[in-house]
This record gives sequence, structure tokens and C-alpha cells, in this order.
Amino acid sequence: MWFGRLFRGLGAGLLALAATPAAAWTPASLIAPCEGDCAVSIYGGTYVENAMAKVLVTRPEFPASWDYTTDDHLIATAISREAGWLWDRHVSLEPEVGIGQRFGRQKATEVWGALFVRYHGFPWDGVVRTTVAVSTGLNWASDKTAVERDRNQNDEEGSHVLHFLAPEVTFSLPSHPGAELLFRMHHRSGIFGLINGASGGAQYATVGLRLHF
Repeated sequence: MWFGRLFRGLGAGLLALAATPAAAWTPASLIAPCEGDCAVSIYGGTYVENAMAKVLVTRPEFPASWDYTTDDHLIATAISREAGWLWDRHVSLEPEVGIGQRFGRQKATEVWGALFVRYHGFPWDGVVRTTVAVSTGLNWASDKTAVERDRNQNDEEGSHVLHFLAPEVTFSLPSHPGAELLFRMHHRSGIFGLINGASGGAQYATVGLRLHF
């Protein structure tokens, strides 16, 4: 399966990167002029009640089967950049910073910084270019909402700062690879109590557009 190849290739690529000083990049690379390796994204979506571990891992379901809350929404924008490549350019490393606004049942502003690991190279890319990615990072919310406090099994007070895990998939036409349709599960949680004793957090199924420049 592609995800097995992804993890095996990522491990091999990290070892190769560590063993090759010339392949290392410096923080200055992130502020160099963009040459098609920068991107801006805008997306929005609706709150999902289902636990992400169940709908994506233990009991996978199609998004049409998820339980949505119709009065709880998010709109967000983010800037990212390809900072390095591994495994013969099949895996890219992409730092991202973003800001989002919840409205409806929850009213809070989110700010995050994360590193995305993205897989490229599906066999059907000649028809529809496809990538999948997952992130790790930190997300700060301006309010400890009642929804997040209810989801926190370990800490009823909740936490402003939680882990940012946002699995996503993108699609683009081979003739226009710089414009991608984006589907992201925008998710923050305490990693089973690891961060500030919090277990749950807010999550949204979102769709948007990413433009590379």
C-alpha cells in the first residue's frame, strides 16, 4: 500500500538526509524568493462530531456518513512552503502558518504553526495529480469553548494550546498543477492528554483552494 511505502521511504530519506551535509537546508531558505515552492490556501468547513481516530483509522467512513453540526463552522487561510524533499522527490516537507475563525456555535480565533509531510507520485497522476499529507504542530485558540471542554475527558477546563493534526488530500489537473482542490480535516486535540491534560478538541471537515507561487 502507498502508506507503507510512504513511511518506509520517509525513514530511509531522513537517514540519507542526515548522512549528506550538502542536502541540508538552512532557515534562510524559508525567506528566499519563491520559485513555485510557496503556496497560499483558503478553506472552510463544518464541525464534525465523530472522533477522527474512528472515522479515519479504526472504522473508516466516507465523509458523507460523518455527523456534522450545521451551526458550527470554520474559515481559514494558511501560507506554506516546500522546505525539502526526500525519497527521490516523493515526499516533501512543508512548514505552514495559518489563522482561522470559528463562527456559529463556537466563536474563537485559531493560529497555528505546523510541519506537513506530503506524499507525491500516485500512478494516476497523469490524469489527476494527487497528494496526501499529514501535519504535526501547535494550534492556539483564543477561547476555551464549551464544546472543547465537553470533549476533554481529562481536563474540564480545556486548553488554549493543543496539537494540530490536519490530514489532507489535494487534487489538480496535470496541465495546471499550481492550483489544487484541497480537502482537509482541520483537527486540534491534546493527544490523549499529553498536552495540558486535554484529550479532545475542535475539528472541521473542510474544502478549499491552494495556489502555488
